[in-house]
Amino acid sequence: MTVSLADSLGRHLPETLRDDPAVSCLAALISSASFVPFVLLRDVRREVLPQGGLTVEARLCESDLVESVAADGFVLHGGARKELRLALRAALAENGVDPDSARLRSSMHNGLDLLSPLLRLEERVVWQYITEADYLDACDRELAGVVRGITQERRLRMLEWASAAMTRLPEELLGAPSAWLLAQLCRAQDLPHPQLGWPEGATDEGLFLDVMHFLPQTVVGVARDGIRLTLGPVSAQRPIGVRVPATQPVSVRVEWPGNPDGRVISDVDRTVKSVTTGTEPVTIVGLDGRAVQLGAMSPHELAPELREQQKVFDRLEDARARRRELMAKPVRLDVGPHGYLVRLSEEPSVTGYMPVSAAKMPGLTESPGLRVPTELQRVRVTQVDRERQRVSVSRVRGIVSRGSLVEGQLVRARITAKTVSGLLLDLTNAAGLTVPQYERVFGLLGTQDLPASPGWMPKYRSARSYAIEEGMEVDVVVTAIDGRGKQLRITVRLADRSDVPGGRLPDGLSLGQRLWGTVAEKFYHGIRFDIEVQREDAVTEPCSGIRGLVLNTELSWDGRWFYGGGDAREFGLVVGDRCELVVVGVHELTGEVALSLKQVVEDPGQVTLRMLRAGSEVDGIVMRRVGDVWRVRLEPWSAMTTVPVGSFKGRLKTGTRIRMRVRHSDPATHTITAELVRVHADGG
Repeated sequence: MTVSLADSLGRHLPETLRDDPAVSCLAALISSASFVPFVLLRDVRREVLPQGGLTVEARLCESDLVESVAADGFVLHGGARKELRLALRAALAENGVDPDSARLRSSMHNGLDLLSPLLRLEERVVWQYITEADYLDACDRELAGVVRGITQERRLRMLEWASAAMTRLPEELLGAPSAWLLAQLCRAQDLPHPQLGWPEGATDEGLFLDVMHFLPQTVVGVARDGIRLTLGPVSAQRPIGVRVPATQPVSVRVEWPGNPDGRVISDVDRTVKSVTTGTEPVTIVGLDGRAVQLGAMSPHELAPELREQQKVFDRLEDARARRRELMAKPVRLDVGPHGYLVRLSEEPSVTGYMPVSAAKMPGLTESPGLRVPTELQRVRVTQVDRERQRVSVSRVRGIVSRGSLVEGQLVRARITAKTVSGLLLDLTNAAGLTVPQYERVFGLLGTQDLPASPGWMPKYRSARSYAIEEGMEVDVVVTAIDGRGKQLRITVRLADRSDVPGGRLPDGLSLGQRLWGTVAEKFYHGIRFDIEVQREDAVTEPCSGIRGLVLNTELSWDGRWFYGGGDAREFGLVVGDRCELVVVGVHELTGEVALSLKQVVEDPGQVTLRMLRAGSEVDGIVMRRVGDVWRVRLEPWSAMTTVPVGSFKGRLKTGTRIRMRVRHSDPATHTITAELVRVHADGG
C-alpha cells in the first residue's frame, strides 16, 4: 500500500477509529468480507504492514472493531464495518486504483477461497462498491445470478443468505433492481427483508417476470360506479377480486381509452385508491403481465362484471342446494397447509377452497396436505359466501375397489410417498382403475422389506432416509390384500432380481477410496455429488456421467445424522460446493455409488472408547430403556453406553440429559458401562 493511500485512508477514518491507525487501516482493507478468515487477515497484513508483525493482528482481534471471533475467523462490528468501507472507498477515489491496490487484491485470493460461494459473491459485490464508480450495475449483475438460481433452479436455501446479506450490504447497493427482487422473494418465504422502494434503473424483463410468476398471489378488490374505478382490499364495496403478485408494495397498471399508456397505482392491498375512468372499458395489468378486461358500462347500471359475478354465485348456490357434483382441478396448497385451492371446471372464474378434512385424501405422508393432486376431482359445493367471495367444496369419494389385483401378481408401480413405516406405491393403473370414478389404490412396501444399503439399515432407519426418490418406478409383488370397502389395505414386496443394478463399482473406483465431489442435488435422504477422480498424472477430473449419493446417515458423526433423523436439505452444503468423500459401497436397489462424508475423519465415538478411563465423568442423552439398563448416547459423540436402571430412583425420559461416571470401557468390544451421577437441572 502506498504512503499516499495510507495517509488518505487515515484522513477519511472517523475520529472514533483513529486511536490505533495501523489497526484501523488493516481493518478497512479487509472490511469487504462479512466474515474474515484468519488466512485473509494474515495475507493482507503481510502485504500492507510487513513490519507490523503479529501484534497488529492480535490488537485488531481484541479491539472493539471485532464483534465475534470463531476458530477460523472473525466478524467486524456492523457499524464499524460500514464506516471502514466508506473510508476505504473515499481513499481509493482520491488516489485511484494503483498497482499497490491490485497487489492487495491479489494477496486476498487465498483467504477469500476459504469462504462459501455466496459469501465470496457478497465480498465481490462490496469490493466493486468500494473500488468502482459505476458499482450499481456490477452489483445488479451479480445479484441477478442469485435470483436466477432461486427462480429457475429452485435453490430456495440461497434466500437465507440473501435475507442476512441485505442487512450487511451497503445501503446504496440495495437500490439495484435485483436487490428489490430478492427482497420480494424473501418476503414470499417469510424471511426477514428490508422494506425497499420501487427500484430505479432498467430491469431485466425476463428475470422480473420469472420472479413475479414465482411469488404467491394476493387479491385486489375492484369496483366501478360509472365515474371512478376504485381499487383496494376486497370488501362488500369492492366485490370483484383481481389476482396479482403479492409484492411489497402491491402495484397494478390501469389502462383505458382515455389513457392508453396506463397509470401505475401502488399499495392497493392496504389502502383504497381511485382513478377516473368513466364508463369506458378498463384493463387492469398486474406486475406478472396478466391482464383483466372490464367491459364498457352504461350509466346508472351495475357494471357488467358485477352482474356476471352475481350470476356465477347464483349458479353455485343452486349447485349447493341440489348437491350437484362438479369437476374441479387442484391448483395449489393453501398457506399452512390447511387445504387445497381448486378451480371449478364449470366456473373457471371462481377458485374454491377444499380443506384437508374435506379432501378425504389418503395419508400420502405424515402431513397429508403436503402434495397437490394433478387430476380432476369430483366435488360438491358446501358453502357460498357472496360478501367475502369465498366458495368451499368437499371431494366426492370414488368407488373403493381392488380392481384386477390379486395376491402374488407382479406389477410395476410408481413411488408416491415415503413415510416412516415404508414406501407408498400407486397401484391404480396396475389395477385397471380410472380416476375419479374409482379411488386410487395404494400399496405399502414396509421399511423392514427394503434391502439394506451402505449407511442404511432397516432396523434403525426410517424409509424417508432410503436412497430412492418419489416418482421412481419399481417392480413389486402383491403379497396381501386385506379388508374391503373403505378398509382396503394392500401390502407389497420388491420383486426378486437376478442381479443388483450396477452391482459393482465403476472402473477406477474402489472401497475406501478418497475422492472429491461437487454437490449436484439435495434431498431429504441425502446429497448427490458429481464425482471427481485423480488420474495417474495427478490431475483431478470429473467422472463422466457418474454420480454418488451420501445418505443423511453418512453426513456427520453428530447424532441427528448418525441416527438418520436429520433432513439432508438442512445440511450446511449448497449446490456447487466441493468436498472430500469416501467410497463405502453400492446402493442395493439403484446401483448408485454410495459415499460418506463423515468417514473422511475418524469416528469420534471410537476415539472416545480409546480415551475413556474408569472414573471419567461424561454427559449423555437418554435414548431408551432395554431390560434393566438405559441406553445413553455420549455427548458430543455418537458412542453408546449403558446405565443400570437401579442407579436412579425414578423414571428417566427419552431425551433427558444426565451426568455419568464410567465404570468400564472396552475398545475391543465397543462397550461402555457407567453409573448415574445426577440428572441435569434443565432435564433436556
